[in-house]
Amino acid sequence: MLALILLLCLEIVLRIVLEVRERRLTQLRGGVFAVLRVIPLVNDIVPLPENRKEAPESKFVKLHEEGHKVLHHDILRNLMKVAFWMVAVWFMAAMMVRWNVSFIEAVLWLHLAAIPFRMLFHFYCWSQEYECDRYALEKSDKKVAKAALRELAACEIPYTALFALVYREHPTAALRSEKILKKKMAATALR
Repeated sequence: MLALILLLCLEIVLRIVLEVRERRLTQLRGGVFAVLRVIPLVNDIVPLPENRKEAPESKFVKLHEEGHKVLHHDILRNLMKVAFWMVAVWFMAAMMVRWNVSFIEAVLWLHLAAIPFRMLFHFYCWSQEYECDRYALEKSDKKVAKAALRELAACEIPYTALFALVYREHPTAALRSEKILKKKMAATALR
């Protein structure tokens, strides 16, 4: 139990450090979501908003979504979720039956164990997003892709790469631009 409490305290400290780092680098206010992200278990339930407003539908966006369908990303993503859920159920059962841990403790241990798996899942989702961006780029051209990424950057909340990896299933527009266009997006496009 002491190890669990220490690990939860360490998680809170690391999340606070990540929040402070993010606020300093982006110069944006965290608001109520910053507080919710720091509290264990609540940060598993409350989704992080990714956009200030919805990105307009463009040719590139339509082709990107077509890429998800053609490459069967929904099925692959859902299979990965099912695999993670199966591991989570096994983990909970093992904690409660084999190690005779209470339900609350098992949930807290699962929360801690899920952190690296969540980041792995986000990384997997990012690879799918990059793959669809490349698919859309091949079906259109660089000009269309650049315009769509600028629109996305204007609509999204600009997070750093580390923060996005911890909390988001989609890479930032700046990361997408670097990956598919091989060029960094101007800072004005990110604000």
